[in-house]
Amino acid sequence: MQERARVGFPAQEPNLNNLDVITRERIFEPTIRNLYTEFVRNGTYQKLLEIINHIPPEHHPPILYTLTTHVTKEKPVFIYGIGTGNSADEDTTRFVAASTDLLWCLSLMVDDIIDKDYMRANRKTTWNLYGQEETYRSAQVAFGIIQDLMAEILSPTAAQLLVETVNDSLKSLEDPVLRSMDSNVDDIIHNIDRRARFHCEYPIRALFAGNEKEEIISIVTDGLFCVNRAGQILNDVKDLVPSTVYGREPFTDIRSGTTTIPLVMLQNVSTSEEKQILRECFNCPTLTPKQVSWLRDFVTRKLPREQIYSLVSQNYKQFLETMEKVVPSQYLVLCQGWVDYKLTQTNKLLSN
Repeated sequence: MQERARVGFPAQEPNLNNLDVITRERIFEPTIRNLYTEFVRNGTYQKLLEIINHIPPEHHPPILYTLTTHVTKEKPVFIYGIGTGNSADEDTTRFVAASTDLLWCLSLMVDDIIDKDYMRANRKTTWNLYGQEETYRSAQVAFGIIQDLMAEILSPTAAQLLVETVNDSLKSLEDPVLRSMDSNVDDIIHNIDRRARFHCEYPIRALFAGNEKEEIISIVTDGLFCVNRAGQILNDVKDLVPSTVYGREPFTDIRSGTTTIPLVMLQNVSTSEEKQILRECFNCPTLTPKQVSWLRDFVTRKLPREQIYSLVSQNYKQFLETMEKVVPSQYLVLCQGWVDYKLTQTNKLLSN
């Protein structure tokens, strides 16, 4: 423990007894606090602890550290509200919501390794502290245990669906669409939806399996895809409009050769000369100071802010229209609060 403190580990390493306290200390926004409060109140937090208890203790540290890094709980709260509003079994709903929260946590651990990200939410990424091998192994073990619990608590079919959606998410990261500056917005939206199947489609199909609610499944899944798309676009804008608030290196997507919707929109309003310079920067891990300076000026001048905001707000609107049909009023308030919070964040970011 003392050794870890010397190399940047948190002064108080999270465990199952202090996870709630450390998480609350990391929450500063009222909207995020409201979601977390509901996450605890409806029993999903307790169910999360029960699932983690099935994981061998030696794999807890990287997982708990990630849970206290990314503290927003909109995904499990939305899922719980959907289950509650459509007569799904309450304990099943808690399990699906909690397992989705943990799956999202594991995906962040792996994504940061793949993307070689060193910072997340103004903290070192998990692999940056625990190493790639320990981080990946913990995620791998935890995922296997979630599969086993799915098969036992829900059904073998649900477990198979989980594996299928996670595998599709991983394959989507290899899609040439993400590596080509010739990709279009629709191509990338399709890729974003593939990446999100494990936390947008899987939990809803798991909740309502065998209940003859295919129409509800389709409507709700589309709504969750919309809120995820909006969030992904906002996250990608953060890469083009760097801010110390998010603790991230500027232009990481450009450096790594990753095509995003804001980047495609930016290219679409560029001159031939600007496109050529942008493509020279694309997939260039070691951008020169001159290139970084050019990119900053280029983004400031050309980023199609109104077009990006319109796409983000349109997806959030579709999400809310869906939630109005399927969740109780108290959960609709939480959904609206989340959208207001994210649109304010989007507007502030695009005003830079």
